[in-house]
Amino acid sequence: MYTIADLPIGNTLQTVEYDLGLESALRQMSEHSYTQIGVERDGELVGIVTYRSVVRTLLAFHQLEVGHKTLDKISVGAAVEDAHTISEDENLLAIFDALAEYTYIVVDRDDEWRILTDYDLLTRLKQMLEPFLLIESIEMQLRKIFTRVFGDALSEQLAETFDEEHLLPTPASIEHCSYAHYAQFISIHWGEFESLFDDQQDVIRELVLEIGDMRNQLFHFRVDDPDEFDRDLLRFGQSYFSSV
Repeated sequence: MYTIADLPIGNTLQTVEYDLGLESALRQMSEHSYTQIGVERDGELVGIVTYRSVVRTLLAFHQLEVGHKTLDKISVGAAVEDAHTISEDENLLAIFDALAEYTYIVVDRDDEWRILTDYDLLTRLKQMLEPFLLIESIEMQLRKIFTRVFGDALSEQLAETFDEEHLLPTPASIEHCSYAHYAQFISIHWGEFESLFDDQQDVIRELVLEIGDMRNQLFHFRVDDPDEFDRDLLRFGQSYFSSV
């Protein structure tokens, strides 16, 4: 099982001193588009200040009838909250539990503090999941196109096309087809598909085969990083087959 150490966390936690005025800390957060900033005292990380913790502090001062204090008169230390640190040895799934409760976690990596926010995780998940979702969507669209063209006769037509003498195994139904089946079936029955695909037989065949190759690499874990995929081609394929 992967641990947090396997997750790329590139954002170094920026910090301010414990006795800095809240106004100065908020200006730094605003200038750099931070939603939180670390707080140090005597070189040690003591916690985090967030916009939420600042509001909570101001409301508390108001309730205690000392709300006349301005931001420059209140130190960062008054608004500090727990840093929610987590060890790199933790199971990767622990991140989901932590970020479901907090909006960030802090990780000690390479002798410095790194921060991971819920937004960072969602962005990373999108990058990881997008190729899977696009490939699945394209396959579902191809199945719909095949069913639309051949209707109830599709399974029978597949069996006749990919008989025992064919190099590819005979699929029991459209759900048992591979991308290689899709590409060859379209080529063999191009007459039925030509009007749908604007007389682009070679383009369609190569597109389906290329997507099938990416699918096999991805689903059989033959690629280290999904970012290596040609996402533009996948997006084009998804858009094209959805519009047919």
